[in-house]
Amino acid sequence: MKFVLILACLALFVAHSQAQVDDCPGSVYGPRQSCAGGKNEGNSRTRQCRRYYNNNMWYYDSRSRSCKNMIYRGCAGNDNRYCTRQSCERKCVRRT
Repeated sequence: MKFVLILACLALFVAHSQAQVDDCPGSVYGPRQSCAGGKNEGNSRTRQCRRYYNNNMWYYDSRSRSCKNMIYRGCAGNDNRYCTRQSCERKCVRRT
């Protein structure tokens, strides 16, 4: 019985993790996310890239010290991209 419960919890965790990724195409999650590198929209050279196209991504602009909106084209780019302005600001904007 415990084994079935553990399997059910594991399945829910995997499903929830996958749902988060699918909610925001082109996202970077976890420690890979970076505030460095500036704006890099990537490219959309292949059909596979177009699956991850997202016209509402955010990046940290170190010159203005703020998060700005950008289009992510689906492939390549850097790790300075966020699904929401709030997540970008939480990670990158320093409060004084």
